[in-house]
Amino acid sequence: MIPSSHALVSLKPARQAAIQAINMVESSRERGARLPAMPYVRTFLRVLTGSGRLNATVARQIPGLNWVPKNRHSNLKQVEEALEIMIATGGEACPLPLTPDVQAELFPEVMHTRTDRRLHRAKISTTRQLRREAREVDQQWRLRRNLLAQAELDLNFQSPETVCTWYTRWSDELDAGELTSAFWSWQTRFASLKELEWLRLSGEPLYVVMYEIPFIVRETPEHIRAAERWLVPNKLKHHRG
Repeated sequence: MIPSSHALVSLKPARQAAIQAINMVESSRERGARLPAMPYVRTFLRVLTGSGRLNATVARQIPGLNWVPKNRHSNLKQVEEALEIMIATGGEACPLPLTPDVQAELFPEVMHTRTDRRLHRAKISTTRQLRREAREVDQQWRLRRNLLAQAELDLNFQSPETVCTWYTRWSDELDAGELTSAFWSWQTRFASLKELEWLRLSGEPLYVVMYEIPFIVRETPEHIRAAERWLVPNKLKHHRG
């Protein structure tokens, strides 16, 4: 059975000649017939032009070749040898001095397949890159959440007298916006900080709030400050538990 890629129906004579040449050479080889030197290109040229040899006139009939007489970069023998390799490999190889233009004319399915493969590889590469970036984003998010959890845990052991130190330490690691919610939840434990409520309602940033706290602490009577210190959990007991 002839593969669909070797079907004899073709819109372009050169394409059809290349397919016929492959089929004829392979059939002769299977019969054990003696083959001439460069059988593929000889058969191809004979089917396409009636001549088994490449000359300037024949070269002009090969689409995509664009042969120019007195070409300084290559001669017709080199072209012939390159065509032999291309046709023998079914278009997979495209040695110099041939160009992809000749390959596209004689074996367009190879070009399409390579394009599909290239696009498929690019798609796979893009998918892998997106997955890698998604994993990195997820990892960063998890690390961020863990860091915020540590900051919130640390805040539980702070009093109004030490909360500014807490803010200074964690504001280098986290955005103030990430610390704000935890701070206002913590603030409700302490009666001395009740007057900060107006700053929360007015939407003041956390650094402004922190600026006010030392003044409030200084004006808070000692017995209230002492009582509020007792609201802070004992760290040693917490860790033992």
